[in-house]
Amino acid sequence: MRLFDSFTITFNPSEPISWVILALLVLLFIVKVWLIVRSKSLSIQRRWIRFGLNGLLWILLVGYFLQLEWVIPANSNPVLIADANVPATYLNKLKDSLKIADVVRVNALNTALFRSRLFDGMIDSVTLIGTGFAPDVLGQLSRQTVQWIPYDPPDQLQLIRWKGMIRKGEMQRVSGSIYSSQKQVLKIQFGNQTLDSLSLRAGLNDFTLEFPTFVQGRTEVELVLNQKPLDTLRFFARNPEPVSYQFILDSPDFESKTLADWLGKQGHSVQLIATISKDIRNRVNINRGDVADVLITDPANATNPVVKKAVAQGKPVLIMNVSDAETECKTVNQALGTNWKLRKTANETTVSVGNGVRALPYQLLDAVNQFPVPGFPVAVQKTPAKIGLSLLSETFPLKLSGDSIAYGRIWTAILTLLQPVHTNNVEIEAPVFKGIRSRIQLNHLTGKPTAVRIGKDAVKLDYSAINGLSAEASYLFGQAGWQWFQDSLAIYVDKPDNKTGFDNRLMSDYLRSRSMEFSVQKTASLHVLHVKIPDWVWILLFICTLTMLWIEPKLSI
Repeated sequence: MRLFDSFTITFNPSEPISWVILALLVLLFIVKVWLIVRSKSLSIQRRWIRFGLNGLLWILLVGYFLQLEWVIPANSNPVLIADANVPATYLNKLKDSLKIADVVRVNALNTALFRSRLFDGMIDSVTLIGTGFAPDVLGQLSRQTVQWIPYDPPDQLQLIRWKGMIRKGEMQRVSGSIYSSQKQVLKIQFGNQTLDSLSLRAGLNDFTLEFPTFVQGRTEVELVLNQKPLDTLRFFARNPEPVSYQFILDSPDFESKTLADWLGKQGHSVQLIATISKDIRNRVNINRGDVADVLITDPANATNPVVKKAVAQGKPVLIMNVSDAETECKTVNQALGTNWKLRKTANETTVSVGNGVRALPYQLLDAVNQFPVPGFPVAVQKTPAKIGLSLLSETFPLKLSGDSIAYGRIWTAILTLLQPVHTNNVEIEAPVFKGIRSRIQLNHLTGKPTAVRIGKDAVKLDYSAINGLSAEASYLFGQAGWQWFQDSLAIYVDKPDNKTGFDNRLMSDYLRSRSMEFSVQKTASLHVLHVKIPDWVWILLFICTLTMLWIEPKLSI
C-alpha cells in the first residue's frame, strides 16, 4: 500500500538567501569534519561517536531548512454536521440515503478531537444539515469542500422575499416557500383586513401573494398561517408618479365611469371622451393633466385615428368592454397588429372569476411577448407598443359593495403592466439584514449622481456598462430599524436574531463566496493531504541532539 505519492521541498533557487543558507550549511559540515579529524586527543571510537552526533545535527539542520513535505490520499468520506434543530429521525433517513455513517452535531465542533481532524485535514468534505450555523462555525470549514441540505421545521417559513421599496398604487408581491404540516390558509393581513390569501397543501409549498400598495410611507403587514403570525413585512411606499389616462369610448357605461373615478382618486389625471351622437362628443376631465400616457378604449375604437397614432408612438393601450369576443379580437388584431387568440370555456354569457367579478367565457391563449394577469382573463402583448386586452365584463360591483381593496388589486395588476417607465426608480429586495451586504438598484435616472445617501453615509454608485441610466450600490447596514435613504425615502433593516430567512440567507451567501473562492483545481487538491513534520517534533529532535553533543565530551569511554 502506497503511503505517499511524492516529496516536495520549500527550497527556492530564485532567492539568493536560499543559496546563502545552503552554503553556510555546507561550510558548517566541512568545518565540523575538519575539527574532528584534526583533534589528536580523540580515540577512533570517540571520533566515530562525534562524527555521528554532529552528522545527525547537520541532517536535522538541512531537513529543517528544506522542510520536506509529502502527499498522501485524504479521507474523502463526507461528514454530516447537523444543527441542533434537525431531528434524529431526519438525520437517520439522510444517513441511509447518502450512505454516510459519520454524523456530528454542531455543538461537537468545539471538541478537541473533531477540531484536530478538521484543522489537520483529515476531513476534506462536509455536508451541513439545517440552517443554525453561526459565522464562527462556518469559518472553521475553510479547508473543506462544503455542501448544504436545508432543513426547516414544519409550518415555518423557509424563504421569503418582497419589495423593500415600492410606489403607492403598485402591486406588492410576496413570494417564498413553506413546509405545511396540513392543508391550511396562508394570508397577508393589514390590521384585521385580509389583503390576499391562498390555500396550502400538506408538504412543501411555493407561494406568491399580491396586493396593491394603498398607503404611503412606512408600511407594515403581517403574514399569517391559520391565525398564527409568521412574520411582519415592512416596506416603504413612495409617492406615486401621476399618469395621464385618456378614455375613448362610444358609449361610456358604469364599468368605465367607475374605473375613471377610481383613477382620479388615486391622483392620476383622467380625460373621458364619449361620443354622444354623430359629430358630438362629451369631454370630462378629472385632475387635468398633460398629454395622455395611457389610452383606454373599446374594440369599436381600435381603428380610431387617435388610437392608431398612439400605438405608432409606442403609447400603451388597453382594450376593455368587450362583448363579442371572437369578432372583436379579429378587429383589434387587424387594426393594431396584435395576435390575440381565444378558446371558449363555457356556454354562458358571462362566468364568475371570483369575488363577484364577471368575465366573458373565454381564455386567452399564450402568444409570443404576451404577459397575462394571474387569475383573470386579461393580458398585455408587447408590439411596438403595449396592447392590453381585458375580457372582464363587470368589476364595479366590488366597488359598490365597499370592497375597494379587491377592486384596486384587480386594476392595479392590470394597469401595472401598461405603466410608462417611471424615472428614478429604486429597487431593493427585502428582507434586508443587519450585518449582511445588500444590493440597491437604481434605473432610469434623470441625472447621473456619483453616490446615494444612506443614513449618514454616502455610498458610491456603479453604473452599468450597457445602460448608462442604470446603477447599483452595495451597502452593509450596521444598524437595525428604519434607515433614511436620500433623505425622503427609507429602508427597513431587520435584526438577524430569530428572523425568518436570515439563516438561509447567511448560508446562501457563504456558499456563494466559497464557490467564487475555490477553483476546480483547488477543490480537486482538497482530496489529498500535504503532510510535513510538525514544529514540535523538530524542537524535540534539536533538544535531544544538542543535549547528547553537550554530554558526550563529559563521558569517559
